[in-house]
Amino acid sequence: MSLQRIAVLVSDGKNPVSGEARHCRNDSLALQVGLNLVPDLTVLHAGNADNPALQDYLALGASHIDVVPTNGDMVESLAAQLQNVDLILTGTRAENGEDSGLLPYLLAAKLNLPLVAGALEITQSGNHLEILQFLPKGQRRRVRVKLPAVVVVHPLAAVELCHVHARQILGNITAHPATNSAVHHTPWRIDTPRKPIKLKAPLVQTGHERLMAAITSKNKGGTVVNDGNCVEKAQVILNFLREHRLINY
Repeated sequence: MSLQRIAVLVSDGKNPVSGEARHCRNDSLALQVGLNLVPDLTVLHAGNADNPALQDYLALGASHIDVVPTNGDMVESLAAQLQNVDLILTGTRAENGEDSGLLPYLLAAKLNLPLVAGALEITQSGNHLEILQFLPKGQRRRVRVKLPAVVVVHPLAAVELCHVHARQILGNITAHPATNSAVHHTPWRIDTPRKPIKLKAPLVQTGHERLMAAITSKNKGGTVVNDGNCVEKAQVILNFLREHRLINY
């Protein structure tokens, strides 16, 4: 099975200095990863066809962009356009608006497709994809996923973005009408962003111990739980939080 149809989901970004609409870098990386696999792909945007950010995606290599309205359920609207697609590529999250980062997971659940997050490189091997996946602390691993699938591209993906004005002029944007099934049941609520509070166990050390910790690399302990089911593993975490009084229940 070869990759016949790849769909890339793009959103509008926001310039951190001017606040003007622009392409989302995370989604632009996903677009370039898709273009490295096939020369022609489907680019989908849920929103307004007049959004100036879409012009950036044309300049970055998208020859055509299909726009679906968001007056209903975004997942339903996109899922209706993504039937019989071999590969769906997205960025990790949007930069503006409803940027929860949950869309690819909700879409994969709706379409009953496997999902791989943190993709740095993608190569095809038969009816599978070989994906180099990002892991914390500089670690990497290679995973195989059977097509069709949803892949979330990591911000550190090693691809280059090239803005060409001629491609922007030649590209085109098509707006699709709303579907009857797109009914928005739960409206989004936008709150002021808050800095997350990290749960950190208190550590009592002498002055000498603090000095040695600053100049030497030492294992800080911890427990690796490999055995048991998910409930037993969750219980270990819960006991740790209670022991260090990080929770009160």
